[in-house]
Amino acid sequence: FLSVAKAMSWSGFFIMMSIVCLIILAWMYVYLPETKGRPLEDMSQYFAEITGDRSILEAEETLYRRDDPSEFRAPEPVVQPERQQPKRNVAPERPPPEDAHVMGTMA
Repeated sequence: FLSVAKAMSWSGFFIMMSIVCLIILAWMYVYLPETKGRPLEDMSQYFAEITGDRSILEAEETLYRRDDPSEFRAPEPVVQPERQQPKRNVAPERPPPEDAHVMGTMA
C-alpha cells in the first residue's frame, strides 16, 4: 500500500480506496439477498440451493421426516451390560495453590 500511495499521492490513494469501497457496496446491494424478517432455516436453504450444497438439504429432509408423526415408531431400548469400574488408588484431591485462581475477566 505504501508504494501505491507514494506513486499516486495520499489523496489519490484515498480516492482510489473509496472508489473500491463504493464498487463493493454496489455489488453487495445487487447480488446479496435481503434477509430481514426471514428465518434462518429459509436462508440456509436458499444459500444451499444456489450453491448446490445438497448436504444441508438432505439434513433438513431427515429432520422433517423425523418430526412427521405419521412415521413415528417408538425407539427400541438399548440394553447395555453393566461394566464394573476398576478400583484405582487415587490420592485425595488437594485444592490448587492460592496463586492458581484467576480473578476477574483478564487472565
